[in-house]
Amino acid sequence: MIGSITMHHTSISPRRAEELLLASAMRVAATDPAAAAGSARRVELPTQPVPRTRRAEILAAAIPLFERDGFASVTNGMIAEAVGLVPSALYRYFPGKADILAAACLQAAGLLTQAVEQNLRGVTDPHDAVTVLAATYVAYSFEHTALTSVADAEVAGLPPNVRRPLIIAQREHIAVWEQQLRLVRPELDSRQARALVHAGFGVVVEAGRSVRWRDSPAHRDAVAALLVGALGLVGGELGSRRQ
Repeated sequence: MIGSITMHHTSISPRRAEELLLASAMRVAATDPAAAAGSARRVELPTQPVPRTRRAEILAAAIPLFERDGFASVTNGMIAEAVGLVPSALYRYFPGKADILAAACLQAAGLLTQAVEQNLRGVTDPHDAVTVLAATYVAYSFEHTALTSVADAEVAGLPPNVRRPLIIAQREHIAVWEQQLRLVRPELDSRQARALVHAGFGVVVEAGRSVRWRDSPAHRDAVAALLVGALGLVGGELGSRRQ
């Protein structure tokens, strides 16, 4: 949980963060994933665009290489070979590996934004909105496992100028969660809501890893239930004044 919060510099006092995270962790521990079958909202994600340009082909080829061999071990030559280019030709499209990873992350962030807008269309109740956000984020995480795994491990080490657009995209996404969560839990201030959302994202990563990201409706339902529990919405109902 803590890694996501510190990576994005959510400002909250250590004591308050400890209280929030402890209460969140206790709720997650009390959530029975097996009882969540069929409980998550059914959501749809935009179709991953078919690579129709050389630049798009490079993005599509690089992420599996980063996941398989590790970002540090993959060379520009390996990426170029995967798309039938000589290494020097890669620089026509990207200055380096970091820029390829950043571009792939931004592309995926765009898909997530589209998914959120699509699945929230017509949803007016804040509680329903949070559950839709949870189901959408979980679906996204399972469908983009390779990219999310690489990003989780490598984005923090990218140069600041390359990382900045990714942080902006993340903050814009978090703002949607923050607004809806605070409507459901008005006792939370902005910093507390953001901290809980980041904690929830951390739960998704750990729960996804625990099932080796094997995609199935049951796994998606279970992970979504853990995320909703981390936020303080337990069993579809809001816990009374929970941290």
